[in-house]
Amino acid sequence: MRNTNQLNVLPFSKKQELNTLVENRRAYTMSSFELSIFETYETSSLVPLQFAELVIINMIRGKKVMHLQQRPSFDYYPGATLLLPEGTRMQIDFPDANIDAPTQCTAITVDADKIVEVVNYLNEFYPQTERAMRWSFQLDKFHFSNNEELTRLINRLFQISLSGDQHKDALADLVLKELMIRIMQMQGLLVLSESAERNSSIFTALRHYIKENIAEKLSIDQLSRQAGMSKSTLSRAFRERFNVSPMEFVIRERLAYAKKLLRATKSVKEACFSSGFSDVNYFIRLFKQREGVTPGQYIARIGY
Repeated sequence: MRNTNQLNVLPFSKKQELNTLVENRRAYTMSSFELSIFETYETSSLVPLQFAELVIINMIRGKKVMHLQQRPSFDYYPGATLLLPEGTRMQIDFPDANIDAPTQCTAITVDADKIVEVVNYLNEFYPQTERAMRWSFQLDKFHFSNNEELTRLINRLFQISLSGDQHKDALADLVLKELMIRIMQMQGLLVLSESAERNSSIFTALRHYIKENIAEKLSIDQLSRQAGMSKSTLSRAFRERFNVSPMEFVIRERLAYAKKLLRATKSVKEACFSSGFSDVNYFIRLFKQREGVTPGQYIARIGY
């Protein structure tokens, strides 16, 4: 899972500070979380790791191969986040690490009471539009690409944690709360993308409608009529649940479909028009802005 929203590289340990060349750890402890920075300086295999609390993991530099219990192994690169429940057993390979190109990864372990506090607050004061839905972490959606907002928040959390600011505990707590909310919203989008068509959710029904009409001109008026809601109510529902507007969701669906077409047809024009974009130049600019590469470069990278 590659992504262009990569986090800032953090200062590396000085040579005299290294206790080991494999997963050397520095820790910064706050009131409701602990930030650990791990660095590996030599090729290693099946390095064990486990955390006692829910952990947010970010690859900063280099590559890992992750082996998680009861899950297929996968490559882990910068630009993505892992969210793993407490007690998850990991074994990690570092195929490319060396003294001149060390890997760097962070782990944010979050106090269980803080998770309960944030989730209960959201469910009480910002309940989901659909009564059956409640705020929670979707622990099966544990691996996802960072967007600009997640990248900004995680970088800010690192900056505060490593600073000498006398108020850093309070500042870090505010950023952590927002980060948790944004992760839940990101996971909600992943759930929606994979939800069964039989699901009665208005969001799932709208996604089905968008997919069926992806090549057509879609507007907020059409979507609101389809959902049986006013434009303002529909927009508010999307904002509350996913932190995106309905039309931003349409753009993401178009781009996801365009990537499938690029892989299948190798034609930029066909991917553009068949996924609902009316201007090839705009499609190329938007694709590069969101994906970090042009459609043509995307085709080349996937092996054509």
